Amino acid sequence: MSQDELQELSLEQLSAKKKKFNLDKFLQQFNTLDMNNYGSWPISVKITCWVFIFFAVLALGYFIVIQPKLQAIDNAQAQESNLLNEFREKDSKLRNLQQYQVQLQEMQANFNQQLEQLPKETEIPSLVEDINLTGVNSGLKFKNIRLEDEVKQEIFIEQPIAIEATGDYHAFGAFVSSIAALPRIVTMHDFTVDVSPAKDNKSDIPVLNYSIKAKTYRYVGATDTSEQTGKAPAASASTNTTVQPK
Repeated sequence: MSQDELQELSLEQLSAKKKKFNLDKFLQQFNTLDMNNYGSWPISVKITCWVFIFFAVLALGYFIVIQPKLQAIDNAQAQESNLLNEFREKDSKLRNLQQYQVQLQEMQANFNQQLEQLPKETEIPSLVEDINLTGVNSGLKFKNIRLEDEVKQEIFIEQPIAIEATGDYHAFGAFVSSIAALPRIVTMHDFTVDVSPAKDNKSDIPVLNYSIKAKTYRYVGATDTSEQTGKAPAASASTNTTVQPK
């Protein structure tokens, strides 16, 4: 081994011994500290204690003060996100609500208009008169028109009207068209048609016998109103009345 290598090895050993010596001396200083006399502590020990206290205070401050604040911030951000989503949802519902309100008003107006076309209980006899007059003007000859028993549905009452008449195809077509033009709602059901014996018929157009059931409808609320005003008995008295043809 050369002389230079020996010198380097000696220097490394001396440096290691010096470091070990300094560390041992430093640790020994903690064992000989006088807790009642802080001023006698070595500078290195004071610095070490202050550094330790500083990091301890930082750790305590983080866990006691900063971490709860960070958690509160995270909670606030999550709440903000939820509130924003709720706001967007309610804003969308509000926009749709305005459209729904417009549609509801239109539907209510249409519903009221349809209700106006439903006869009240006291108007049934006059409606039967209108049907009779319409048939006569169309060229039909009525054998019988009678009111049948009412059929009560959930929100309306169905009033069947049995019609028996004679006439040709053209008269019947004109009658159906005129019924559709009435201001009240009247529907036609259960058609029965047969050829009438042509005793006095001088035309090539056959005369037919018609059996039809017309139906009109009355709003249930209208019945309650009529009963309150005392008009229902007069109308019910005419329910089984047969209207003679004109």
